Amino acid sequence: MLFVGSSWLLFDLTRRLFGERAGLWALLSLSLAAFFTVAASSWVLPDGPLIFCLLAAARELIGLIFPAKNAELDDGAARWKWLRLGLWIGLAGLSKYQAAIFGLGVAGFLMSTPIGRAWLRRPEPYLAALAAALVVSPVIVWNAQHDWASFAFQGGRAVPSHGLHPVAAMTALLGQMALLLPWIFVPLMAAGREALRAGPADTRRWLCVMLSLPGVALFTLTPIWGQAGLPHWSMAAWLFLMPVMGAGLARAADHRKWPRTWAVASLAALLLLWGLVVSCAATGWVGATWPRTFAKGDPTVELVDWQLSDPAASVVDLVSEPGAFAVAMKWNEGGRVLQMLGDPTTIVVLSDDPRGFADIYPTASLVGRDAVIVVKPEDLVGGLGRIGRCFEHIEPLQVARFGREGRRELELHLFAGRRLKAACSQVGRRGTIARAQWMALDRR
Repeated sequence: MLFVGSSWLLFDLTRRLFGERAGLWALLSLSLAAFFTVAASSWVLPDGPLIFCLLAAARELIGLIFPAKNAELDDGAARWKWLRLGLWIGLAGLSKYQAAIFGLGVAGFLMSTPIGRAWLRRPEPYLAALAAALVVSPVIVWNAQHDWASFAFQGGRAVPSHGLHPVAAMTALLGQMALLLPWIFVPLMAAGREALRAGPADTRRWLCVMLSLPGVALFTLTPIWGQAGLPHWSMAAWLFLMPVMGAGLARAADHRKWPRTWAVASLAALLLLWGLVVSCAATGWVGATWPRTFAKGDPTVELVDWQLSDPAASVVDLVSEPGAFAVAMKWNEGGRVLQMLGDPTTIVVLSDDPRGFADIYPTASLVGRDAVIVVKPEDLVGGLGRIGRCFEHIEPLQVARFGREGRRELELHLFAGRRLKAACSQVGRRGTIARAQWMALDRR
């Protein structure tokens, strides 16, 4: 439902900037881009509400900079539009911190254009910034109460951690192209380049560039000196070049046939590609037919739910014991373990990087209790050895094997951890097990 709203918002703001036909082409481009039409529109990601709120914020900004014909924008109406702009940015910030990058784009546009500098001499933009800060204040308060945990985590990704690797920027850009699909990415790049060349003189296209450029640049260039990012982080920024792309396609369609050919071919390619991905995820036929296709294993196996089709009596008894809990080895396995064992299981991640699980169930309250430990084969030696030191003793319970089409593609080893030790209960305020403590356990 949010993405239905996002689609309409993109059409409407493009229509206001470049006309209705441009809006239709922008909407078509959005629907043909793999990330937006598949992931952002249906997966459980923070990008869905982020995109909706940022588009709503952009629509308010366009109403301020380019008011509709015959529409009176008095001081009261302008003040309310600025206030709504700030509220939408704040709501986007409750989804993802990338909302701050959008705010930088707004500030860049205001400082680089005469109409924007005129607004900066008035109080309304600063009231909008205050409104955004108030809406996102729960995030700030939570961080203040938890040692600035998520701010430090996200900000640490941009801290220089190694030498310079210019090739990393090209790798990041290729990843973004793969998510958008090449036949969408190339026209978007061309549209952005033309808008940059036109500069602030073309105010409408310049607004789109300024809303897009900070996010694209940050997530493309940061891997040169910092951590490698994920390609979908920049998708919300690419979104704001689609109005410019839509305007270009609308102009070209007036005199040439290639835009319609491009649209039909893009749709056919998207349906074919998505059909292959869905069928492979459902059955694993590619990896089963050509085992050497995936050097590091079939990636679609990650889409298979972890399951205990026939749980051993020892597992059932332990899970049903009062106070028993479950242990995952990694943060990205915690949700799967919880789904496999069923609610209302208490789940903890005993590692030096438990992410949000550290604040859901602090391990200090679980000292002396028994646990079901779920381990993948690759963690049986090092990982299980470390976690085993957190309990008085561990004992095997069951090995679960499952997969698609009757194949055994996944294997999970379940162990009973008897009586969690206080030494593994907490370090610091967040209840995480720090690297130093793991080293101390290893020495023991």
